[in-house]
Amino acid sequence: MSAGSGERLLTFEVGSAAFALPILDVHEVSEPGAVGPVPSLPRSVGGVMHYHGDALPVVSAARLLDLPDGPETKPEHVVVVAERSGGEPRLGIPVERVLGLADVEPSGARSPGMLTVRIPIDGRVTGVLDAEMLCSRAADLIGAAALGGFNDSEHGGET
Repeated sequence: MSAGSGERLLTFEVGSAAFALPILDVHEVSEPGAVGPVPSLPRSVGGVMHYHGDALPVVSAARLLDLPDGPETKPEHVVVVAERSGGEPRLGIPVERVLGLADVEPSGARSPGMLTVRIPIDGRVTGVLDAEMLCSRAADLIGAAALGGFNDSEHGGET
């Protein structure tokens, strides 16, 4: 692929599923720090982490992506989402591991939702995510918890 002809994606794993974000929407891949609690937000949904002197909202990738509950694993990284290069960090997503970078040809058939397209990368079907929709979904999850939409337990209840 010639330089500039495709889209560069950061690929990562959540549970057994592979996902990707356009690299322009990734502010940084960070080491997972201590995630502090937020009143009215169950730990199973998220919390905040100290990030370069600020509090960064961190939301469970499983909750964010509507994945079934599986065995709890310790994340190796936090993908810091910023909605386009140079933007302010808006969200931290704990991921089991970062798989790497992939250059792909742009796809004309994109869905308007959070999962824009599924494409094969390194032999796996990978869901490409929309950063703006991820941030919006995170805000909705946090807002629902603040309004009492989740059970206040460590394992998190459904609404």
